[in-house]
Amino acid sequence: MNDLGRLHRGPVITPDDRRFDAARRTFNASIEARPAVISRPVDSRDVAAAIAFARAHDLPVSVRGGGHSVAGHSVGEGSVMVDLRLLREVDVGPVARTATVGGGACWNDVDAPSQSFGLAMPGGTYGDTGVAGLTLTGGIGHLTGAYGLSLDNLLSAEVVTADGRVIRANRDDEPELFWALRGGGGNFGVVTEFVFQLHEVPLMTGGFLIHRLQDAPEALRAFARMRDDMPSALTLMPQLLPSAGLIEADHVLLTSVAFLGAADRASEVLAPLRSPRPLFDNVGPAYYSQLQALYPYMPFGLRNYWTGRFIDDLSDDLIDFMVEHLAGAPAAGYGGILFEPLHGAVSEVHPSATAFAFRSARFNVSPMAVWEDPADDEGQLACAAAARDRLQPLSRGGYLNYATDDSEETVEGSFGSENFRRLRSIKATWDPDNVFRFNHNIAPAPD
Repeated sequence: MNDLGRLHRGPVITPDDRRFDAARRTFNASIEARPAVISRPVDSRDVAAAIAFARAHDLPVSVRGGGHSVAGHSVGEGSVMVDLRLLREVDVGPVARTATVGGGACWNDVDAPSQSFGLAMPGGTYGDTGVAGLTLTGGIGHLTGAYGLSLDNLLSAEVVTADGRVIRANRDDEPELFWALRGGGGNFGVVTEFVFQLHEVPLMTGGFLIHRLQDAPEALRAFARMRDDMPSALTLMPQLLPSAGLIEADHVLLTSVAFLGAADRASEVLAPLRSPRPLFDNVGPAYYSQLQALYPYMPFGLRNYWTGRFIDDLSDDLIDFMVEHLAGAPAAGYGGILFEPLHGAVSEVHPSATAFAFRSARFNVSPMAVWEDPADDEGQLACAAAARDRLQPLSRGGYLNYATDDSEETVEGSFGSENFRRLRSIKATWDPDNVFRFNHNIAPAPD
C-alpha cells in the first residue's frame, strides 16, 4: 500500500488504520464489505493514481460519492475504494446559469450556492444524497416535472477512465460516453466533476399534505387522475408511511408538493388532493431550498431493501393492494411505498437521447423496507418482496437508484434490450476488463 501513498496526495486508509471501519461504513447495514484499501483523492490525478494501483494489483475499483447506494455499491469487497468525499467544491456561474460540481458533493452543497442566485436544478429530495450516484442513474426530485431528471441537466462530465486518462465528455466530445453516463450509472469511469444547467427558481409553493390511511385510496386515486393533466410546474410525490412524525397518527399518506407558481394558483391545482380533507396541510410559499429540507435525513446504519418499478397505470386494484399492504407491514419498520409521476419535461425528452429508458412510463412505484434489528430480516424482506412481486407483471423495468436487488435480469430490464446492447458496447470501449464492477453492472460486450 506504500506504493499508492507515494503517488497519491490525499489520505490512504488501510485495514489496520483506526479510521478504516468508519470510512467503509455503508448506508445499508444489511451489506457488509471490506475494501483492500480506501483512497481519498484531492483531485483527478489522485483518482488516476488509485486506478493505476488497482490495475497493477489486479483489484477492482469501487466508488463512493455521497455513499447512499442502497445496494451497497459504494464499498466493494476487496476493492480499491475511491472515496470522493473531499471533492465537494461547487462553483455557480450565475450569468451562464451553470454549476460546476465536485464528484463527492451532496445536493446540499449544490442547492445553497445556487439558491443564493435564485437558481436551482432537479436534485435529490434528501439534501445529503450524493450528486454523482443520483445523476448517473436518473434523478427524480421536486423540479422533475418542470426541468426533467438530474441527468437531463448534465452539460459535461470530467471522467477518469479505466486506463487512467482524464477526459471530458459532453455532446461534442466523446458523445457516446456522454450518452452512457446519463443513465448507465458508474460503469464507465470515475466522474470527478459535473457541469449542470441551472434554472431560475424563484419563490415557489410547497409543503406536505398528510391523509389518514382510510382516506389514502381516495387521495391516491385523485393523484392518479391528476397525472393525465398535471402541469409541468407541479411535482407531487405521495408516500404511504407507517408514521409521519409531524402528527400523532399511525399509517398515513404523506404527499410532498412542489409548485413553480403562486399559492392561489396552487390551491386550484391541488383541490382534488384536498378532498378528502388532509389531517395536516402546510402547503404555502416556500423557496426551493426550504422544500429540499422537508424530509429528515435517513441515517446510515439501518437495514434496507428497496425496489422501484416503472408502471403505466395506477389502477384502483393496485392502490387498494398497496394501502392494505402498508397497513399490514411489520410494526418494527420505517419504510413505505413511494409514488412518483414521470411527466412534463421528463417525458418530453426522446427515449433514445440518454441511456435512461422509461420516459414514457407514467409512474415510478417504490416499496421500501427499512428496519433496525437483523432478527426482523425475514419478515421485512418478505413484506417488500410481496409488494415487488405485485408490481412485476405491470412493470416495464426498474429504477436502479432505488434497486437493492442486482441480478443481470434486473439490470438489463431496467434499460431495455436496445439501450442495454448499446451500453455493453460502450462498456467494452471504456472498461473492457470490467474494473468498475461495483455498480448495477453492465458487462462489456464480447469481442
